[in-house]
Amino acid sequence: MEQEAAGRRPSGHPPRQPVRQPGPAARVRVESAAGRLRTARFLAAPGPTLVGAMAGPLAAAGIRGGAVDLAGLRLRPFAYVMPAPSPDAHHAAYYSETFRVADGVTVEQGTATFGSRDGAPFLHAHALWRDAAGRAGAGHILPLDTGLAAPGTVSAWGVAEAGMRALPDPETNFTLFHPVPDGDAATEGDGVLGRLRPGVDLVEGIEALCRRHGAARATVRSGIGSLVGAAFEDGRRVETVPTEFLVRHGRVAPDGRGAPRAAIEIVLVDEAGGIHAGRPLRGGNPVLICAEIVLTLG
Repeated sequence: MEQEAAGRRPSGHPPRQPVRQPGPAARVRVESAAGRLRTARFLAAPGPTLVGAMAGPLAAAGIRGGAVDLAGLRLRPFAYVMPAPSPDAHHAAYYSETFRVADGVTVEQGTATFGSRDGAPFLHAHALWRDAAGRAGAGHILPLDTGLAAPGTVSAWGVAEAGMRALPDPETNFTLFHPVPDGDAATEGDGVLGRLRPGVDLVEGIEALCRRHGAARATVRSGIGSLVGAAFEDGRRVETVPTEFLVRHGRVAPDGRGAPRAAIEIVLVDEAGGIHAGRPLRGGNPVLICAEIVLTLG
């Protein structure tokens, strides 16, 4: 793991272009489902898997799909991966080898998308953490190989009328979370489950989700996924293509014309383990594989 790294400040760089995917592009680039917002705050009990520690309390709250705040949790055993170039033409990017931290970690910031895979509860989680020696790390937590080492207070936001279901995605050749509504009932409500496809700009995609659901104000409860490098408002750039991010803070408010305008801060990890944080440049951060977004409207 490496300490937080400062991004470079090159000038005159053209915007990042989307990366070609191995499969046919889906017609709908911004997917979503909505429902009545449900919230939960609970003390998660220690257990051998992070999924198991979250699934029961979330089901009791009636949350089928949503976001889980992992900040402050003590995780052990702990396993994770980082972004990596694809070894072949079957994927546009891939994962590193699995890394393990023997003494576990404490999550500084982290969120997970909660849903289901193969009919069982599942989590997709990105986090920033510190190990027992205080060293920072970031990446994609493996939820079935990571356990909750001590009781921890957890907040969650989600809906009952829709879920996030892991399904094969022909465009990217990965199995990815998709927002899946329960019929027409999951088109309205103040809780939104969203997914941005490859090439959609992260900031503009969040604004598109708000427009779709008729809202000019929202809070980003979770945003995790991958980007084509990164470009920040202050001019810094991450040039390596595969990066994995999480939204640290995010709000949407109306601009002068009443349209939704997003202001978000992200932290991301590159393939070398470098950690970069800041406000992403609007229009400069195309999604690489996917971005999962959970919003509360209003």
